[in-house]
Amino acid sequence: MFKSSNVTVWLSRREEKKVLELCKSHLDKIVETVEEMKWVVHSFCNDDFNALEEHYKKAFDSERAADDIKHRILLDVSTGPLHPIDREEVIRLVLTADDIAENAKSGARKLRFASTKYLTDQINASLREMADLCVEVARSVRTAFEKLSAGTDAAIEAAKQVEILEESIDEFRMGLVKAIMSCEERVVSIRSLGPWLMLLNAIENMEDVADRSEDVADVIRSIAILG
Repeated sequence: MFKSSNVTVWLSRREEKKVLELCKSHLDKIVETVEEMKWVVHSFCNDDFNALEEHYKKAFDSERAADDIKHRILLDVSTGPLHPIDREEVIRLVLTADDIAENAKSGARKLRFASTKYLTDQINASLREMADLCVEVARSVRTAFEKLSAGTDAAIEAAKQVEILEESIDEFRMGLVKAIMSCEERVVSIRSLGPWLMLLNAIENMEDVADRSEDVADVIRSIAILG
């Protein structure tokens, strides 16, 4: 699958297939984390902080589960029979993907300390939409990884879709931040400034979910081309 071997040959090897199954499980937990972050955002916009706490806990648990799988993968590739170049590709894939879950969890955590007090209905609707897009791009990363078994062209095309989504999320974020900044004059005290800044930081984490997703897609594209 990786630089040292043909994709089909790599996939047929027992030990390498075991590692790939773990990588898929890792990505599943990462997607779960982003999905729970989405529901944190929706709960935040609905002023339902009980639901927000519930979904944050699920995001936290999913990110921890992803972290556990990551450590297992790193242990397996460090002691297993993988070619050194194959090992490098696995490590790069897993560590880059791990940043998606970390940013999703961080964004969810920051919303626990934010407030909708100064936000318009349109801003809340845009926040929900950005969270939905984050789920879409995370799922697209998983799809791109799964397409490696279908061959180079399929994986490259799927990776391209991740890049297109990331670009749309980046543009969307710019408009959302601009709308939130227009509420700045309503923030009249240091006490209200903190929650407002937490929201902006959470949005940055959401953008980083998309950015790191594109980074993973680049790794998948590299694997597909050089495999």
